[in-house]
Amino acid sequence: LRILAQEAELKALRAQINPHFLFNSLNSISALTTQNAAAARTMTLRLADFLRKSLRLGAQDSIRLEEEIALAMNFLEIEQIRFGSRLRVEKQVNGPCNDCLVPPLVLQPLVENAIHHGIAQLVDGGTIRLQADWSGSVLRIQLQNPVDPDRPKNRKSGIGIENVRKRLRAVYDIDAELLTNEKDGWY
Repeated sequence: LRILAQEAELKALRAQINPHFLFNSLNSISALTTQNAAAARTMTLRLADFLRKSLRLGAQDSIRLEEEIALAMNFLEIEQIRFGSRLRVEKQVNGPCNDCLVPPLVLQPLVENAIHHGIAQLVDGGTIRLQADWSGSVLRIQLQNPVDPDRPKNRKSGIGIENVRKRLRAVYDIDAELLTNEKDGWY
C-alpha cells in the first residue's frame, strides 16, 4: 500500500509539471510576439520540440542526468530567444554524473524559477550556473541564478520548488534533499 501511495503521489506531482511549464512558456511566447514575430515563431517550433521530448522522458521513472540536463538546456535555448544577451548559461558536469539516474523533469521547475525570479527581474539579466559533481555515492547538482537583493521577499515557496522536494522525498525518502539559500545576490 505504501508503494502504491508513493506511485500515486509521483503521478500527481508529474501531472503538475507540464501545465505549469506550458503556461510559463506560452506567456513567454506571447510577450515575444509584440517584439519579434520571427523569433516568436522560432520559439514556438522549439517549444513544440521541447514538449515532445519532455513528454517522452517525463513518462519514464528515471532518466540519465545527461538527458535531464539536455532537456533543461533546450528550455534555456527557448528562453534565450526571448532574453537574448540578458541570459547567459554556464554548465559544468563531471563525466561520471552523466550516467546517474534521476527523476525526469526534476531540474525543469528550478530552471524556470531561475528565469522567472532571477534573470527576468534584472535589467542586465545574468548568468545561470549549472554544476554536477559525483563524490563517493552522492550526486550533487547545483543551480545558481542572480537575484535582485532589493526585491520584495516572497513569503512562500512556489509550487515548483515544493514539487521537486516532494518528488525527491517520494523517490529517495531521506537519501535526497533540495536545499535553497540566498547569499551575495545569488540564489
